[in-house]
Amino acid sequence: MKKNKYQLSAQKVEQLENELKDLQTKGREKIADSLDWLRSLPNDQDDVTFSDVFEDQRYLEKRILELKEILSSYDIVHDNPNSSQVEIGSVVRVGFGQYEEEYTIVSALEADPINKKISDESPVGRALIGKRVGDTVVVSTGIVEKEYRVLEIK
Repeated sequence: MKKNKYQLSAQKVEQLENELKDLQTKGREKIADSLDWLRSLPNDQDDVTFSDVFEDQRYLEKRILELKEILSSYDIVHDNPNSSQVEIGSVVRVGFGQYEEEYTIVSALEADPINKKISDESPVGRALIGKRVGDTVVVSTGIVEKEYRVLEIK
């Protein structure tokens, strides 16, 4: 079976589907309304305003294409992954030095480091994928090296 390009949670799929629907309806309507309004102005209107609206339209259509591409090639990551090794969807408690942190491993599209959701493509996420409780990984950022020990996988 072919593996899809994106690994997403069901919540992220729903969020992307809603964004796509919104852009295709409300977003396009807003652009059309802006163009109608501009066309109603006298002909000596500055072309910069039209240019801005067309730029907004290009951005909107580009985002719609991106969302369609993502939604045409994804696999759902289940909330209850295999707890014997780290994978996308795992909640991992790691120790480094005298400190401990808990991270959720997510796809790059769902990464939110402030909320401890790290991408499987980030240095720490990539190092943790496939590891088991008790394993140690060393992550180098180019400036410092940090050693993480896997304490728990949920």
